[in-house]
Amino acid sequence: MSCALLYFLKLGERGVAAIEFAILGPLFLMLLLAIFELGYMVFVQSVLDSSARTAARLIRTGQAQAGGNAQTNFQTALCDGVSSIVGCGNLLYQVQEFATWSATQTALNTPPQRDKNGNLVTAGFAAGNCGDIVAVQVTYNYKFFTPWIAQQLGGSLQSAFLISTVVFQNEPFCGG
Repeated sequence: MSCALLYFLKLGERGVAAIEFAILGPLFLMLLLAIFELGYMVFVQSVLDSSARTAARLIRTGQAQAGGNAQTNFQTALCDGVSSIVGCGNLLYQVQEFATWSATQTALNTPPQRDKNGNLVTAGFAAGNCGDIVAVQVTYNYKFFTPWIAQQLGGSLQSAFLISTVVFQNEPFCGG
């Protein structure tokens, strides 16, 4: 009788791994997807930051203004930096000039403007002249590819705005 009971218990042990995996497998998979999603989102933010700094440097040094159309030169540099990850049509940028540093801080502390559909509205493009204070903001609407992560981080929009801001004072490129 004890042999039959031992045999039955050994059969029951075989299913334990399957039951444990059924309980823990989905949690492990969700954790793995969350790590991948957030890692990719940080990578996209890093590429966005680098491209915004590179394009803003053209304005700061006066190269964008000297090349004819400053906005086209800026946009080309920005798009070249993000083209391998994000389509240029998915970016929204605004370049503003300010009279004082405190005005810059006040303007950048207000949330971005949105239209009735939730899309960002640009404040335009003003690269300024030599010595002007300029703020460059580049925004990308990152769409989550994991619905559960989107629910946790993005809310009902299923996306998050990645914003890169560069504030600087133009170099004295006007004089001789």
